[in-house]
Amino acid sequence: MKWNDFPVQGADLDLMQVLEALPDAVMVIDTDCTVRLVNGAFTRLSGIERSQAIGKKCHDVFPGNFCRTPACPMNRIKEGVENLRYEADKHCACGRSAPGIVTARAYRSPDGALAGMIEIVSDMTPLYESRERFRKAMGGVIQAMSMTIEKRYPYTAGHQRRVTKLCRAIAEEMGFSWERTQGLRMAAAIHDLGKILVPAAILNKSGEMSEPEMAIIRFHPQAAYDILKDIDFPWPIAQTIYQHHERMDGSGYPRGLKGEAILLEARILAVADVVDAITCFRPYRQSVGIEAALAELKSNRGKQFDEAVVDACVHVVSTGRVDLGWSDQKIEAADRAIG
Repeated sequence: MKWNDFPVQGADLDLMQVLEALPDAVMVIDTDCTVRLVNGAFTRLSGIERSQAIGKKCHDVFPGNFCRTPACPMNRIKEGVENLRYEADKHCACGRSAPGIVTARAYRSPDGALAGMIEIVSDMTPLYESRERFRKAMGGVIQAMSMTIEKRYPYTAGHQRRVTKLCRAIAEEMGFSWERTQGLRMAAAIHDLGKILVPAAILNKSGEMSEPEMAIIRFHPQAAYDILKDIDFPWPIAQTIYQHHERMDGSGYPRGLKGEAILLEARILAVADVVDAITCFRPYRQSVGIEAALAELKSNRGKQFDEAVVDACVHVVSTGRVDLGWSDQKIEAADRAIG
């Protein structure tokens, strides 16, 4: 077929019937990025009529997040890549963004010369919407679990919520993606899940713990891991909780992991957990405040705690970017604590 053969007749009509029957959007684009053919599914997905697409540049008609970049599929195909498959957000006429799986394939003339590409966009909007509903439902279950833990351990009411907020602020400061931050937030929200297996008399004891009592408390990361390990989360929630009491120098528990063997998510959770635990009241001691908490981070930066995580935590706290409800503390004390 040649570009000026459209509308097609005869044998080509069968091809057009096939294209019209496809549920996925199809575009045929020449090497100058001009749209030469679209099917009906393209219009249904994008809201763009054929007359508004054919003859126009593809990056003007149906732009995606790789348009006008070296990663543009046409550029890749010109470099010799025959087939591409990737995820992209395509911008529609109605103003919405359609998430899709894009398959791009080189289109060649009968003599083998590159004539352009065929691009197929599978609309993933229903799947994304279903995944978002699942995410919200999972978030509700996580929240219910978190509230259950706080009911059992009233002295730390609000601890998991504050740790979750601080984890999110640290993750954003460190450049985490939204998706990765979501996983960290969910882990933080239930990081003390294993304490439901610790006797309440020990959890709420006002006074110094005995060594056997401390051994029972130190079992809670393992207990949480055992509860969560077989759940197929899209994030490493079970491992993050399992490792949140590990320390960079190997002095933590339950496995004595060191350095890079500890997930970055767990390193962030460890710092946020310590800051809130030191800052707030516990049955066995009074609150010692944010200044003491940040001083603890400073003294163990690069030893027990990851340097980059400590720096990010200090920054978000000292600049007031996160409000954790430490009403009797002054955030400016952070600057004095870090020197």
